[in-house]
Amino acid sequence: MGFFQWVSRHKTGLVAAIGYATAAVIAVTVFVYLTFPWQQLSDWIRVKIERAANVEITIEKSRVRFPFRLIWTGVTVRQPGPVAHILWTADQVSAGWPVGAILRRQLDLDLGLQGLGGEARGRVTARRTQQGMKYHLEAAGTGFALEKLAAGFRLPSKDIGGAVAVNRLQHDWMNGNVLQGQGLLALEAKEVVLKSLETRFARINGEVSLKGGMGHLENFSAQGDALDLVGSGSLLLRSDFMESLLNFTSRVTLRKPTGPLVLLSAMASPDGHLDIALRGPLKRPTPYVNGTPLSAIGVGGFDLPSARPPDGQGQAGGREP
Repeated sequence: MGFFQWVSRHKTGLVAAIGYATAAVIAVTVFVYLTFPWQQLSDWIRVKIERAANVEITIEKSRVRFPFRLIWTGVTVRQPGPVAHILWTADQVSAGWPVGAILRRQLDLDLGLQGLGGEARGRVTARRTQQGMKYHLEAAGTGFALEKLAAGFRLPSKDIGGAVAVNRLQHDWMNGNVLQGQGLLALEAKEVVLKSLETRFARINGEVSLKGGMGHLENFSAQGDALDLVGSGSLLLRSDFMESLLNFTSRVTLRKPTGPLVLLSAMASPDGHLDIALRGPLKRPTPYVNGTPLSAIGVGGFDLPSARPPDGQGQAGGREP
């Protein structure tokens, strides 16, 4: 008897068997969904992420969407320490978890983020090795407001504007040593406005590779109304990010400088070129023009003031100690 003849003869019983099996799977799924300790699971995931990334996370509200997706609203991520600087906030973070990973108690999450004016999607996994826990993160996102990101780095958010896209984020690290991991971050920003310099950049691109606590900025370029810029550099990371040591060099081509940038015209070559470098702690790097510190030219230093929270409330960056 051929296969199709057998199926035709037993069609009714086969359909019934498939129906019973489907109903059983649905019943088991609904039972697990209704009886699973979701709040404990939410707390477990939060603690795991805190340990993996060495941060502190607070969540205003958590809920579950069928079948297995946790949704957090009002998420705040802080840098641990005596002064708990807020690194970033999110309106909503969701985490989808496959049933198999839940039963094995493995961190294997499909992530979604809405906040800072944009949206992102990604995945984070954790695997136990002989050296400890190995973490892997990959993500991408668009529409992030540059002024909101700047506040997280304690930069003057009112002085800057624009939209940022994370074209690629990939990072691997062991245990909680995020800064000692390795990865790649590809960024793109559009319509960037620097009010203090009275200039605008139509587009800024750059890639940052991280390995062993050192970040390398590559393929950095900016096209603006007043100037064009290409550059590269390195950043020796510190636990307090703004204390990280920057070494950045760039070639600038002046176009139509206005405001404070007019001062650069006197130091440019006849074809409008000059070299600008930034060296020192990220919160107050020393600027160099054609190899000479600006202070030696009589222009003064370059400061990145911390973002001040309104009415004394803790916000992104907080107050400097």
